[in-house]
Amino acid sequence: MKRFCSYLYTQRRAAAAWALTAGVFGAVTALYGLPLEPFGYASLLSAVLAAAVLAAGWPDWSRRCRAAEALADQPRSRSLTLPPPEGGETGQEAAYQKALRSLADALADQTLDARARQDDGLDYFTMWAHQVKTPLAAMRLLLQAGGELPRAELERELFQTERYVGMAMEYLRLGGETNDLVLKRTPLDPIIRHSLRRFARMFILKKLTLHYDGTDAAPVADGKWTGFILEQLLSNAIQYTPEGGTVTVTAGPRTLTVEDNGAGIRPEDLPRIFEKGYTGCTGHDRPESSGLGLYLCARAAGKTGCTLSAQSEPGRGTAVTLTFPPEQTLYE
Repeated sequence: MKRFCSYLYTQRRAAAAWALTAGVFGAVTALYGLPLEPFGYASLLSAVLAAAVLAAGWPDWSRRCRAAEALADQPRSRSLTLPPPEGGETGQEAAYQKALRSLADALADQTLDARARQDDGLDYFTMWAHQVKTPLAAMRLLLQAGGELPRAELERELFQTERYVGMAMEYLRLGGETNDLVLKRTPLDPIIRHSLRRFARMFILKKLTLHYDGTDAAPVADGKWTGFILEQLLSNAIQYTPEGGTVTVTAGPRTLTVEDNGAGIRPEDLPRIFEKGYTGCTGHDRPESSGLGLYLCARAAGKTGCTLSAQSEPGRGTAVTLTFPPEQTLYE
């Protein structure tokens, strides 16, 4: 009954037009002194005809209402089952249907994007949990061994654990809607020296030689993300360089390169090293390798308008270069 009353309410303008027209005819009939009986008969016939028209339109209107209510039970998708618009493709209902489909497309895009981010986060933290268990298990074994604890080994595993926690925090920053991004002319030397100091103990423990001659380069960059990328590249270089090896850091006007003389990367693996979870043949032999470091570097580089590239030769080492955007991008 409520729905039928709603239908009558939608037809109120037509009913008002009929009543106004009948009133005008009645007034004219009375003013001319004509018999009212023909007017009453005509009014009755027109009322019956109007009621018949209203009754004929009720089933289609009710069906449209049920179809609209059924949309609430449909899954979030782009394909909405809507009846043909009343009034044609240029009418008011067609415009509303077009707006509804546009909203449905936007909602479907948001749903897919949220699901992709959720799946990506689940994949990342699954791999991260597997990765962080390695240094934790190593520290537990060292503690269970008893006697005098090997301080160097504990320091190495603790440093790795701290790095993995830092990587998780940076991953959340990468995936979040954050405005923590400042592109400006940034001196590289303080960033490089700060990162090298953080890894100094790891260089000493592994007896690695470091070559860095300083730089006055100041490309367009974000200091925090540049430091994050550099530390990931240093970590990889230390991890894959054997004891007594060499790590070299160089910086040009728009480039920052970390080079080692470690195991190198096979040519067939090189194009995929920035993919999430890809470790290649070299990484398969190392349980601590998860393929996340370079993946996060590539995402961070893209976030700041930079690019990452790598050159490598198996058995002779790897060089990874971060290229900064040109200065004019500040003004675009």
